Amino acid sequence: MPQNAARVTVMMPDGQELLGRLYERRRAAVGWQYRVGITCWAVGSSGRTERVEQSVWLDARHVHPLEGGDYSRIPTLATPTADGRQAWTVQDLPHRPGHPGARLIHVIGCQPHAAPITLDQALEILRQPRTVPCRECNAATSLPTATDPLPPQQDCAPLGEREHRPDQQWRG
Repeated sequence: MPQNAARVTVMMPDGQELLGRLYERRRAAVGWQYRVGITCWAVGSSGRTERVEQSVWLDARHVHPLEGGDYSRIPTLATPTADGRQAWTVQDLPHRPGHPGARLIHVIGCQPHAAPITLDQALEILRQPRTVPCRECNAATSLPTATDPLPPQQDCAPLGEREHRPDQQWRG
C-alpha cells in the first residue's frame, strides 16, 4: 500500500461495505470529501478479467475509518482561494466528428494546472448549453444550485443531442 494511503470502509448505496484506500481529503462547500480507491474486476487490454482500482471522490457519509488506522499522513488539499472559499475549473472538450464540443465544471484539483474560477463564474458557465458538472469529482455537490440529477450516461462525455442544463429538470 502506498505510504500516503490508509485503509477505510466504503459504504455503498445498497448497504454493502467494501474495503478501500484513502488517498486524500478536501473540504467542499457541502462538507468533507475523500478520494478513495476501490478494487474491482474489469476486462483488461489483454481481454482477460483482472483486478483494477477505481479512484473516486466520496462524501464523508460513505467513508469510515478502520479502528487503529493511521490517517496522519493523508494529504488534505488546501483551499486554493485566498478568501477560503471553494473554487472550480472549466474544461473545454473539443468538437469531434458527429459530437459537438462540450464543457465540464470541475472542483479544483480534478483537472491539474487549470486556473480557478469563482462560484458565480461556475454557475454562469453551467447555464450555457452542453455544460455539465464533472461526475468524477462530483462537482454538482459543491455547487449550491446544481441540484438537478445528471443523465445516467454523462460520465464526462459530450452531451450530443440531449442537453442538460441546471435550470431544466432532467427527463430520462
